[in-house]
Amino acid sequence: METLPSSNYPLPSVASLQLQYIGKSLLNVPTPAVVIDRAVVKRNSIAMLQVCSKLGVNFRAHVKSHKTLELAKIQVGNDMKAPADFVVSTLVEAENLLPFMLECVAIGRPCSILYGVPISQSCLPRLFRLASLLPSSATNIIIDNFTAFHHYTAQYHTFAQTLSAKNLAAKEIGTFIKIDTGYNRAGIKATSPAFSDLVKTVTDSGSFKGFYSHYGHSYAGSSEEEAATGLIEELRGLEEACSLSTLSPSTSICLSVGATPTATAAQNMFLSTSPKVAEFNEILARLKKSYKVEFHAGVYPLLDMQQVATKARPSANAGKQSGFEPLSKSNIGIKVLVEVTSIYTERSKPELLISAGSLALGREPCKSYPGWGVVSPELGNAKGIVYDEGGEKQGWIVGRISQEHGILTWEGESRGINELGIGTKLLVWPNHACVAGAGFGWYLVVDSDVEGHAYDVVDVWVRWRGW
Repeated sequence: METLPSSNYPLPSVASLQLQYIGKSLLNVPTPAVVIDRAVVKRNSIAMLQVCSKLGVNFRAHVKSHKTLELAKIQVGNDMKAPADFVVSTLVEAENLLPFMLECVAIGRPCSILYGVPISQSCLPRLFRLASLLPSSATNIIIDNFTAFHHYTAQYHTFAQTLSAKNLAAKEIGTFIKIDTGYNRAGIKATSPAFSDLVKTVTDSGSFKGFYSHYGHSYAGSSEEEAATGLIEELRGLEEACSLSTLSPSTSICLSVGATPTATAAQNMFLSTSPKVAEFNEILARLKKSYKVEFHAGVYPLLDMQQVATKARPSANAGKQSGFEPLSKSNIGIKVLVEVTSIYTERSKPELLISAGSLALGREPCKSYPGWGVVSPELGNAKGIVYDEGGEKQGWIVGRISQEHGILTWEGESRGINELGIGTKLLVWPNHACVAGAGFGWYLVVDSDVEGHAYDVVDVWVRWRGW
């Protein structure tokens, strides 16, 4: 296989890491470390696939949150007839997915990769090389600007001519037009004066695949109603784009919507009695008659404190419906393993120094509480009080952070405090899973479904590096 630039970011040996860690308890590994609970991420992933199947829509899995081949495979499931469709935010993600994509091609499983943001012009030659190794239309880009598309097509034609000189055919690369449905990051508004010309230019090129929306501002929501409203607004936004584009309805046109709060809010449509359910079902049914609809999401297998704060779906399972997983701290599949390194009892409130700071936990705040992580009820805190951001607000949180270390602060009344000693190992739920994982080269994998061994390392998943 052709050498790709991802080889500039060499990864550690999986075999060596497995020899070092598999079979060890988390109590016996160095800190900080980032831990994934395989049982939890499997449940969260299966729930997403089940709800999409019940709704009759496709699913496209974003891999930027975890950047691992193992979890990417879990996200798309084992059904060889179901598409293995992915979204990436970096080319190194796409290049590391390539071997799995080629496996899918070899067995006839449909598969594709979508570069999920407007791509840098300097990265296009690398994208073209990747596309040349996959079937036509298995590689896709996002465009939201006429000038950017003009530069892209010019570079593509130059690359195609180079291949032609070698008696090789260039592979078709699909184009999604990104619609700004209110996030105001990337995307063009369907009401923009430039919209019609952009659609015509892309469709005339023969590469048009559909419209794409990322409802990123759904992270700011605080209720099931807001998450459902966001999902409906995304669908309406792409319906408006179809209408204003003057394109004839066609099931070859894909409408791709989602962000973890809105995509997972679809689970509520089988549980809730809200009027939003009828509204959602009506617009989805209407769009499915004329277009191919797909959902996309990324952090949903891992979850984090940010996602729990959205309250996008119930925190408890309302029955035994398939395709439903509660949205609560117990469903967060990623934690950071830390260790108490010093104790400060003389301060105005109890504080502890831990072996993880911003490089392990990230610096993003969370709207639901004043900290950078919440200590879970496991390991050294198994008998202690757990901070409840929606209740008494009492317990240990990461109240302050430096680069390499953090300060655990005891919030609330000191009665009932769980006094922790030096060397105590703790697991912390981070605010943002994507950022918390970025400082580590691999994840230690445990499985809470293994009775009596929930904290034993069962695997090691290497995290892709670079861009």
